[in-house]
Amino acid sequence: MEKRAIELNRLDLQPFSAFDPDGLLLVVGESVEKANVMTIGWGTFGIMWRKPVVMAMVRPTRYTWEFISEAADFTVNWLSSDKKDALQLCGTASGRDINKFAAAGLHPVQAGKVSSPILEESVLSLECRIIYKDLLRPEQFIDPLLELHYGQKDYHGLFYGEVVAATGTSAFLRKDEKDCTALHAD
Repeated sequence: MEKRAIELNRLDLQPFSAFDPDGLLLVVGESVEKANVMTIGWGTFGIMWRKPVVMAMVRPTRYTWEFISEAADFTVNWLSSDKKDALQLCGTASGRDINKFAAAGLHPVQAGKVSSPILEESVLSLECRIIYKDLLRPEQFIDPLLELHYGQKDYHGLFYGEVVAATGTSAFLRKDEKDCTALHAD
């Protein structure tokens, strides 16, 4: 699998299906040796404050909270469809109990612009510098059905990361970029 740096204006990422079908992996930590990974199935991609951002959600009860609540950055990583087991394990096991990277057959590697690692196995990695964080406040829920997601009152923290770099396969290049790549392959 060949990956390369992708300019953000050339990135082809559909925000409404980015988490489908099984989620993606959030990696956070100060180094390759001191990091944790967890599956996330909720979040947002877009533009805020004139910056490309990813908003990742983490509950304070998760082991990842210990990393991200003090972190300066995080990465989000997409795996190919044959890595479903890794996504499942990273969403159900706790890094308090096992080394999820090893158990899932994943290899964290140094990112280019942030301290948190990216995954060697990822087909796309976004490096994100945290620019804002907050906790969900239930008194702000307009739709009462949102409370159904919080039976234990463990409301998510929201972590907004400015996307500062992207690395991935050509599948994540805008179509016009893919066409240009194919034309110059000779």
